[in-house]
Amino acid sequence: MDNPSFVYSLYIRATPEEVWAALTQTDFIQKYFDGGGPKSDWKPGSAIAWKMDEETGYRDWGQQVLEADPPRRLVYSWHNYQPEMQKYFPWTDAQLAEYRKEPVSKVTFEVMPAIESPIRPGRTEWTKLTLVHDGFVPGSEMLNGISEGWPVIISKLKTEVEAAAER
Repeated sequence: MDNPSFVYSLYIRATPEEVWAALTQTDFIQKYFDGGGPKSDWKPGSAIAWKMDEETGYRDWGQQVLEADPPRRLVYSWHNYQPEMQKYFPWTDAQLAEYRKEPVSKVTFEVMPAIESPIRPGRTEWTKLTLVHDGFVPGSEMLNGISEGWPVIISKLKTEVEAAAER
């Protein structure tokens, strides 16, 4: 596997606009990132600040919005491992230093209408969300980490979006 990547797709009972809002609105992001997550104005070239949890503030870890085509496509660079993450993992200082040498990866969200409502024309009842996280080297520790983390995060996003769409 020369170019390992992580791909995850799911269907969400909501409009593409509702899914886009979940990907880009800070208050919504904090719901499925357990009080943390990324924050930006989501315009190409803009910086992305990151918050680990409810207790910490936002920090710039060098992430950047690479593409934004609302409500269809959002692409940004991913952060590398940061020292404050060490409290969540049993890493030695030497392990953290080694993991920080990995290249920065990239996250792409594709948001596509899936099924239009026959009852309410013009309203898309289901949206297909595909996440592609790539740019890893073989044996990447970050790939191992996000392969466990993204399914949990995206599952929470789906739950929150569908609950909000029902209101």
